Amino acid sequence: MTLRRAFLLAHQWVGLAAAAFLVVIAVSGSTLVFENEIDRALNPTLSYVPNQRDRLSPLPLEELVSRVNAERPDDPVGGVRIADQPDQAYEFSSRLRHSTFIDPYVGRVLGSRDREKGLARWLHLLHTRFVAGDVGEQMVGWFSVALLGLAVSGLVLWWPRRIVALRASSSWRRAIFDLHNVLGFYSWLVIFAITLSGVLIAFERTTDPVVKRLNDRLDPPTPQSTPVRDTQRITLDQAIAIGESALPGAFASNINVPANPKAPFRILKKFPEDRTPAGRSRVWIDQFSGAVLLVENTRAAGIGTRILNLKRSAHTGDIFGPPTQAIYFLVSLGIALQAITGVLIWWNARKRTNL
Repeated sequence: MTLRRAFLLAHQWVGLAAAAFLVVIAVSGSTLVFENEIDRALNPTLSYVPNQRDRLSPLPLEELVSRVNAERPDDPVGGVRIADQPDQAYEFSSRLRHSTFIDPYVGRVLGSRDREKGLARWLHLLHTRFVAGDVGEQMVGWFSVALLGLAVSGLVLWWPRRIVALRASSSWRRAIFDLHNVLGFYSWLVIFAITLSGVLIAFERTTDPVVKRLNDRLDPPTPQSTPVRDTQRITLDQAIAIGESALPGAFASNINVPANPKAPFRILKKFPEDRTPAGRSRVWIDQFSGAVLLVENTRAAGIGTRILNLKRSAHTGDIFGPPTQAIYFLVSLGIALQAITGVLIWWNARKRTNL
């Protein structure tokens, strides 16, 4: 058996075995390129507020937290997502993963919902774990490995013919074969980026420590606050201000409400070039003294951390904003079409063999 024949058989049988699952992963993944936009569009009364930034400043976070806690005294706020657009509501996450939305300019509670429910969340769980828990997550991981293998073997099989266009006078069988090759050729780099980053995400408990070895220093231990008897913690707004001084130029997207005396404030921050929704920079602050305990700055991160910071953007298309999101949307649908055309190519060859 020649090497090319071995690649063909592996490509064919792995593709057939994985085709249905890859269609599900690809189609759901194409929608998740715009996951946040879809979620807001489906929940407009909770997501959007009148833009009053020109005449009003957002109310202090402590005041907003108090209003939300008054609405749900049995399930206090555990974290705040600060909107990065002036027409979006702030989101307050409870200890039990419930979300309450509030107009930051007037302090009006817009409503609440379980973020584990809803179409956008269901699509996320379908894409990442087939809505089947840890077992489904492992399955998605291994199908990502399979798709990575299909991308590599597909390039090897494409090379001798180097098909880059559909033939106008082809039969429908030839058109399907050419379409399979053309889709693979023009989307190969993006498919490789999607699948490689998907493998890193799926098996991050194993891959993250390996990639972090590329750093020139070890990660410091997670810091803790030093409890001070009869002393109240600083306010959320004071913590935000300290975080701004510690890491200027980065937008504070999220802050936690410390759950116990040893828990520090952890502020997620986002530089303009960071395309992830919440950002990858972080500042830890002692909740009593206000001392900065640790700063993680994406601009000063080691090579291993930089790679890991990019894996989500490389997987979802956030990496260069709307242009790459549009490309990823189309390529994801193209992966589903390749799975379907691959099955049809096999079926046509099987029919010819049986004649």
